[in-house]
Amino acid sequence: MKKALATITLALASLTMFGQGRVQFNNVSGAADATVAVTVTGNAAAAHAGEGAAGSFVGADYSVQLLWAPQAAYADEASFLAAVIGSSAVTPFFGATGGGPTADGAGLFDAGSVPSPVGTTMPAGTYTMQAQAWYNGGQYGTYTLAKTAGVNTGFGSMFNLAATAFPTAAPNTPITAFSVASPVPEPTVFALAGLGAAALMFARRRNK
Repeated sequence: MKKALATITLALASLTMFGQGRVQFNNVSGAADATVAVTVTGNAAAAHAGEGAAGSFVGADYSVQLLWAPQAAYADEASFLAAVIGSSAVTPFFGATGGGPTADGAGLFDAGSVPSPVGTTMPAGTYTMQAQAWYNGGQYGTYTLAKTAGVNTGFGSMFNLAATAFPTAAPNTPITAFSVASPVPEPTVFALAGLGAAALMFARRRNK
């Protein structure tokens, strides 16, 4: 009886492993050069020197994560984010911020097989995916924390990719070059600032 149960358990585990999709999350599957590197475009509100100057490549002070959602033609990032059903572990970039990819790997990353270890969040099939990167600096463990703090964040382009199950080799993610920058304040923030300025001017006029 015990032997039969062990056989059934092994069979179920094998079926589970075979049904789980995997992709290789990296931007180094091609040549290690600036065509696929992640760069900094601006630091208008940079709070930390480690964020790097505009035009530099991001390094180990930055993190990257893969998000996936059911395959669809999403109108914008907001609709994609609302549909996200899974995410990879947070992974640091290689090298030093401001370095060159051909010298130290800055702007490049390799998170290996996703999901890892094999889980149940990505059954084999085609998904819409997107990479998100942000300044971590040991303080901002998630994209949301970094964006809220006003430090550099950025999204890569959305793409469709088939997550394959063992024994089929996992495909590399087609990450294209993208950049990170300080988040732009929401329109409501500008509106509130404008109202505050108007109220201040009105109060000064009344006091004259």
